[in-house]
Amino acid sequence: MSATVQPVSPALLTALLEAERALGRLAEVAQDPVRRRRLWADAARRESCAAARLDGVAVDPAEFLVATIGTDLVPTAGRGAAQSVRALWQGARFTQGLIAAPARLAGNTRAPLPSSGAAADAWRAVAALEAGEETRFAFPSDEEDRDDAPIADDAPPPWTLGWSEALWRCLQAEVSGRDPGRLAFSADREAEAATLLKRLDQAGESPALLGGVGMLAELLRPAPDLRIPGWAVPSARLMAALAVARCCRVPAVWLPMSVSLHADRTTAGLAARGREEGWRLWLADTVAETARRERERALSLDRTAEGWHQRVGAKRRNSRLPDLLDLLFEEPALTVRRAQKRLGSTFRGAQLLVDELLEAGILREATNRALDRVFIAVDLMP
Repeated sequence: MSATVQPVSPALLTALLEAERALGRLAEVAQDPVRRRRLWADAARRESCAAARLDGVAVDPAEFLVATIGTDLVPTAGRGAAQSVRALWQGARFTQGLIAAPARLAGNTRAPLPSSGAAADAWRAVAALEAGEETRFAFPSDEEDRDDAPIADDAPPPWTLGWSEALWRCLQAEVSGRDPGRLAFSADREAEAATLLKRLDQAGESPALLGGVGMLAELLRPAPDLRIPGWAVPSARLMAALAVARCCRVPAVWLPMSVSLHADRTTAGLAARGREEGWRLWLADTVAETARRERERALSLDRTAEGWHQRVGAKRRNSRLPDLLDLLFEEPALTVRRAQKRLGSTFRGAQLLVDELLEAGILREATNRALDRVFIAVDLMP
């Protein structure tokens, strides 16, 4: 335990209390599993776009949604930007527990997991409890018929070196062009990641939201005040989305902090360059504002669902249209073939459903192609 405890100023204490109240309201709303799935999927898309913009990427939301189907469907001019955002989106989905890291090829060594740190042990224990409620899906591969059979990794516990490497591999698999099964931390990156985790471990020893804000202070410093290596910046932003939930034990909460950081990046930069107390105070206020915004977004998605059902009406009792509407919240971009596969219907049946949603103004075509046309839900643009 630390020998000296830094006192908390009245201003920071007030901000922390307000943030805790906002988090509590958000956690209450997110207890409903349907609402939580909608919100988390929406938050992952918004987080990836905001994080890319923080790095100077010119994000076209429509092209990004098309890229969630396949980057080859995006026009050449915007393909690089869309691929960058897609990489962040896959990383966000990994932190949410929805997908696994790309499988390793047999014989590719994994970085060792650290075994010390009381806070890290506590996080691992909580992660093990939460893992029983999560469903993980394999990382989508563009080479489904591969013969060199990579082996699936055992999911490493969160906040460990192995987990950090897996998150980095998720990002690199989309943008490096290298075989993701052969990706691994170099010795230098492993040392830098271990140092960052140690600092997070120490920051997280403070109770509840005080520890969460301490972790955010390490993870979210904007340039030129970064205290982490450049390669780890995308991973750190995605880890920040989990930090508050881990420290406050609210597993239903996933805060897209990059959205707030991008919206108020000038003030964030000034706060980060000031006193440490001012930076933490800004972060505490931002946690409260982000939690309030996410709660309103969850309720807004409910209203969107109700509006969609009213628009299409009850045309056929045996229609799969309600199922397709629900699917759009998690996958707001689709092709007819993809809808057919997800719904288990005929191609003709899926085409008729898509046509109904086009007529209702819920979908619009995002590509000018004769084949593999992509349709996106206009109300869910990030």
